[in-house]
Amino acid sequence: MRNDDDAELTWYEKKRGLTASKKKRINENKIRGQKLALKETRTSKENSGGEKKSGPHSSMPRRNATVRGAGSGHPRGMAVSSHGSLFDINSLPKECAEILDEFQSIVFSAYPLGSKQIAKLPHHIKELSHLLTDERGERRLGYMNRTETLSAYVHYFMWWNLVRLTRLFANIEEDFFSIPEDSICLDIGSGPLTVPIALFLSRPDLRRKKLTWYCMDISQQALSAGENIFLSVAAKLQCEPWKIIRIKGSLGIPVRQKAAFVTCANMFNEAIDEAGVPPDFLAKKHLEKILTYTEKNTRLLIIEPGVPKSARFLSLMRDAMLRKKFTPCSPCPHTGACPMSGERGKKWCNYAFSTEDAPETLRKLSEKSGLPKERAVLSFIAAKTAASPEKNSQGAKSGGSSGTLTFRIASDPIALPKQRTGYYACSEQGLLLVVTHENLFSGQCCSLTLPQRPLSTDQKSGALILELD
Repeated sequence: MRNDDDAELTWYEKKRGLTASKKKRINENKIRGQKLALKETRTSKENSGGEKKSGPHSSMPRRNATVRGAGSGHPRGMAVSSHGSLFDINSLPKECAEILDEFQSIVFSAYPLGSKQIAKLPHHIKELSHLLTDERGERRLGYMNRTETLSAYVHYFMWWNLVRLTRLFANIEEDFFSIPEDSICLDIGSGPLTVPIALFLSRPDLRRKKLTWYCMDISQQALSAGENIFLSVAAKLQCEPWKIIRIKGSLGIPVRQKAAFVTCANMFNEAIDEAGVPPDFLAKKHLEKILTYTEKNTRLLIIEPGVPKSARFLSLMRDAMLRKKFTPCSPCPHTGACPMSGERGKKWCNYAFSTEDAPETLRKLSEKSGLPKERAVLSFIAAKTAASPEKNSQGAKSGGSSGTLTFRIASDPIALPKQRTGYYACSEQGLLLVVTHENLFSGQCCSLTLPQRPLSTDQKSGALILELD
């Protein structure tokens, strides 16, 4: 029997075990807290003149900021406009960061473990790490159906993947995610719905839309666990969840509706090792399978581990997309040939950020499992059907000089003589070696007026040398 108080509760409040009286107390405390915060803010502004303190990541340039080389007084010094980074933590919605911090408790509520399972969790995490890396050849096809494996994945690997993906998704240009209301979306190799959950957390613009997600994986157990976690996240955010349709199967299985948005993460790293098949043929074959699921106007987002083989495969997938009239939106600042294709002797495209801001509980679990992690690394390609073949989402032209050179940093800092630093970067001019006294970041996108003088070539890498100072 339902009383009047119960009728005031939403579905997600009931899922969290909230009662009407508890809700009333929470709302009263919230109002008191807001009044106190407003009072403190006014006092702080009066004492500081209204200036906002900079956070630990204030050194990372914002979108459309101007960064000038340390030697800008030098005749060669030039103003560089920064269009943001792929991993700016300030782009993460506050509620996303909060849920990542307490994700362990969310997983325990949706996928509980007994005391013995908790005690053995670090050991199972270490075992699964070997299966995913150096012992990959010994891994069975349905490995995610084992209880120990799935527990280790959702309590650890999924958490790290959410840290990576939410940072990336929050910083990809908003235009890429401008899919219509009531769109059909497809996540291939979904596992425990890691990609849909990461998008739900990091993209409030998508969260507000009514979307239907077909989530495809060969493990029904992983899909079921993922849906429970997704509903728990939606309840925590106090918003309506997307419609989830689980599909047990692999790439190629029929899906009833065509998708406007297709995603897949960490799926093709296994297919890359298919014996005796050229990688360019594999990329073409898999893209053709993906396109059987899509509408005429669609978006594709493929993320893989930041290792050379995966980066090479994604570069070939990008080539295949271009032949199908897709426009690469990110990370590419241009639509020309990939200068970091991962071919023999060439640089490979990958991006990294420090894990110092990752949840402390997750970092401690990494150390306890013997898997300390200082950096998170990935490779990816985001593309959409080309409305205009001349430009991509960042306005970079595919054809020649427009008077502006746009590039994206794609390496760690390289120590150079005279206390200078070099960074490899991708551009429509090809591979660049950007030389500066300034700190740049992996994934940072910049532009400047195209230098009038010819650029010299680095003998070691063959990159064009772009001196900013």
